[in-house]
Amino acid sequence: MSFGHAHDAAESPQGDIDLGQIAGALSRRRRIVIGVTLAAFLGALVFVNVVKPRYTAEARVLLENQESYLTRADKERADPAAAPDAEAVQSQIQMLTSRDLARRVLKSLDLQGNSEFDPLAGGLGLGTKIGVMLGITRDPSKLAPEERMLDAYFDKLLVLSPTKTRVLQIEFSARDPDLAARAANAIAAFYIDIQREAKRENARDAAQSLSPLVTDLRERLARAEAKVEAFRSRSGLFVGTNNMTIATQQLGDLTNQLSISRTAQADTEAKAKLVREMLRQNRVGEIPDVANNEMIRRIGEQRVSLRAQLALESRTLLPGHPRIKELQAQLSDLEADWRRAAERTARTLENEAHIAFSRVENLSRAMDEQKRVAGAAGADEVQLRELERAARVLKDQLEADSAKYQEALARDGLKASPADARVIQRAVAPPIPSFPKKLPITTFATIAAFILTAGSIIAIELLGGRARIAGPTPLPAPAPEEALEAPPKVRIAAERREPAFAEPEETPQTARFSPPPDERTPKLEDQTMRAHRSSVVGRIDAARMATLSVKVLMVGCADAEHSFDSAVTLSRSLARRGLAIIVAADAESEGELYDRLVPDVDRARPLGLADLASGGATFGEAIHRDLDSRLHVMPGGRAAADYDQDAESVLEALAQTYDFIVFATRDYDRTMFLAPSFDIVLVSGSERAAEAVIDELAQAGVSDAFLLEEESPADASAGLTARDGAAA
Repeated sequence: MSFGHAHDAAESPQGDIDLGQIAGALSRRRRIVIGVTLAAFLGALVFVNVVKPRYTAEARVLLENQESYLTRADKERADPAAAPDAEAVQSQIQMLTSRDLARRVLKSLDLQGNSEFDPLAGGLGLGTKIGVMLGITRDPSKLAPEERMLDAYFDKLLVLSPTKTRVLQIEFSARDPDLAARAANAIAAFYIDIQREAKRENARDAAQSLSPLVTDLRERLARAEAKVEAFRSRSGLFVGTNNMTIATQQLGDLTNQLSISRTAQADTEAKAKLVREMLRQNRVGEIPDVANNEMIRRIGEQRVSLRAQLALESRTLLPGHPRIKELQAQLSDLEADWRRAAERTARTLENEAHIAFSRVENLSRAMDEQKRVAGAAGADEVQLRELERAARVLKDQLEADSAKYQEALARDGLKASPADARVIQRAVAPPIPSFPKKLPITTFATIAAFILTAGSIIAIELLGGRARIAGPTPLPAPAPEEALEAPPKVRIAAERREPAFAEPEETPQTARFSPPPDERTPKLEDQTMRAHRSSVVGRIDAARMATLSVKVLMVGCADAEHSFDSAVTLSRSLARRGLAIIVAADAESEGELYDRLVPDVDRARPLGLADLASGGATFGEAIHRDLDSRLHVMPGGRAAADYDQDAESVLEALAQTYDFIVFATRDYDRTMFLAPSFDIVLVSGSERAAEAVIDELAQAGVSDAFLLEEESPADASAGLTARDGAAA
């Protein structure tokens, strides 16, 4: 970064805010603060009592699906997606604030002539006339009454929906509380009416679109049914019961009769066979058909009676007795009659079996004939079924469309199309005005006036610089005449080992290295030295205002005898302005320099930058404390390895803690490598050698390099000044 020429004195950084000065300024101007605050209080009090109050009435509408089984077009199920979502709620809010709804409400409220809504109630104002003449606004007198009242209507209408609800909150403001309540209720009522009208309009449109379709389907169905009947007449495929053709029905009847005849034949044959078998076994009485015969039953009774008489007579008569023989003869006749009756029953069953067999044969022949007839009519029946299928499809479609048409006509009724909203809270005339809120307005105006007045006074004090604590004051610059006469150098005693970069006031640290009184320079040279101090330190202060940490590279050429002393003096001066550290990269390990900077160490080289970069030491071990100031010191270290590659990361870490970092070195390669990482580069030595280094730095892209000139010790003084390296 560039800080201008060397003779431009940088301003000292501003100090912290002086709260005592601000409190004093407020105390001195307390009458202004109190007066403005009191005036705002009285003005707000007058305003809230003079302004006409406005009342806000509130009505609430709940959005929900009002369809029922009777009013729903789809009777099967309700549509779960019909419930309004967030987008639907916002759409309904837009409907509530539509112009069509507003016109209906204004017409129903009859607000024409109301000065609050009608701009023509009190005549055209001057501003309105000028706007009409310039074409900015429309002429209200040429508009319909509802049109010219829309602006005032929308200004007083507020529609919102609480978060995560389907409730629409309709708020309307007016000077008349009854008018506000009537307007809110009218908006809700007309909104529901519009929804009902929209549903009725949809039903009416559906009925109108279905009417020609139903008519066309009826005509097509009539033509299809006529084709079916004509084909049936030509082919003789008349339909009997159960929607079956006569041929098919006859074939079915013959099949049933044949099955019954075969069953009867099998039954009679089985019975005849059973009777013959039981006759051979002389088990006539066990035959069911014989036992159930009336004559057989009488014969059986006579047999039982004769057997009883025979048993009775056998008790007194011998077997050869005529009575016994007579009874036995009668019994034998009854046995013969019984057997003949059984044989007659068997023959009867056999005859029934023959009859059933004949019937089966006849039915079989008839069914075969009917099969041939039905087979011949199969092709015609297929074509007939195709015609019937086409007619049935048209009939089903006609029934469905007719049902939809009738439902659409039914929904066209006033009560058959419920709106998807209902009023859950009607507006009532509010007893308390919504504007003005006397206490909040008065309180806010009073507090705002107090804060603004006090803030203005504080801002004036801060901008004037009177409310800031003064920072370190640089040495005064020389007068213009003196600066022209004296060269930009600083001459100090030759035996003084530290150039004076210190503040104007003398501190114990700097006083110890001051030259004797008899060796002080003249007054003009002392002023020049102060100007030089102000220039160098001013540049560093300017850099401090632009960044959090200022990094200064102090480079000593080969012929610079006091370059490291200058770096120590500058570092101690910066330590009085903030937290500062000097990194002595290649200072001598022994001698008076280390005794001053790093006390209480043995003669071995202390830990420092090289050890930190190589990982052999921590920051706490590599950083030491200056004995005579608050300056921190980081020596070169003991490690012999090349640490220039890691020095940049160490500098970045130090920049997070220190306000000023001074890096002192006399190594040319290290200077060229590290110079781009520093904010300011100061080169000390002879003018020729230092300017050569500055030129090489400029070629490397370092523009903030300055020259520190030193005179030879033979002059009994050493001079230091800063000159812009770019000028070289």
